[in-house]
Amino acid sequence: MANNNTDIERKDSNNKLDNTKEQEILGIQVISSIVSKVEMVADPSTILSAIKEIIFFYRLLPEGWKRRASDLFLKLWNKRKVIISTDPEQPKKIYEVSFGDGKLDKLYKSVSKKDQAIMLQGKSMLDLINKGLHSDSDEIKKYVEERYHHRGLNVVDMMTTKDIEYLIEDMKESFTSKDYKKLFEEWVSKYDSIALLVSPSELSNINIVKSKIKEISAKTPKDYVLINLSGKMDDCAALLTIISNLKEEKELNYSKMEHDISDSGFCKSLRVKLLFKNN
Repeated sequence: MANNNTDIERKDSNNKLDNTKEQEILGIQVISSIVSKVEMVADPSTILSAIKEIIFFYRLLPEGWKRRASDLFLKLWNKRKVIISTDPEQPKKIYEVSFGDGKLDKLYKSVSKKDQAIMLQGKSMLDLINKGLHSDSDEIKKYVEERYHHRGLNVVDMMTTKDIEYLIEDMKESFTSKDYKKLFEEWVSKYDSIALLVSPSELSNINIVKSKIKEISAKTPKDYVLINLSGKMDDCAALLTIISNLKEEKELNYSKMEHDISDSGFCKSLRVKLLFKNN
């Protein structure tokens, strides 16, 4: 009887191994097929779609393979053997990252490789938001939070809300690379004491929103507070009303409120700056 049980256990074990191997083979075959289809394609949307599919099927690979692949890629990257190019015919033509702003480009080149990676994630999120792909942007944000934690969230939030423009205003012409990096560190560490991101779902509880605005206004190291919201036009109007009422009801003594509403994919983006000194 014991021998029969052992035989059954062996068969179950063999079946599990066979299933694992089938998944590994399937993952590799699908990824190879996707790569073959887009090798001669230049359309960015097609390439993006292929990359998303590859990432999905990459999950079928066992952890050991993923770790070995990651280690190998890192070694090649450190040896400068990995080339990212926009032109397959000219592999030595490296893709240059550009944010469309000279000062922001300088800032990007001055920060650590880790922070550069987070900034690129923020740029990707903003690009997706502008195309109305908010759920895809949220997926990147979730990944950033898991990998880079609170610091990562502060960086991508600065990018997607465009609050990084205020950081750029603090940059001086005389700044060296070290100065850029130092300023970036200050902003990242203090950002959630300067800026508040309000969710449309929070607007149903006005007292909570008021409390958050008063709290950040009391601890900001700047002479202003930044408030952001992405939602419907009604949400933007509701938040502006809450902020106005704070002053009218003498709960918050700010000297001036600047605000801007713009399109953000299929939503509206509200940016508010509350000034606490006469500038």
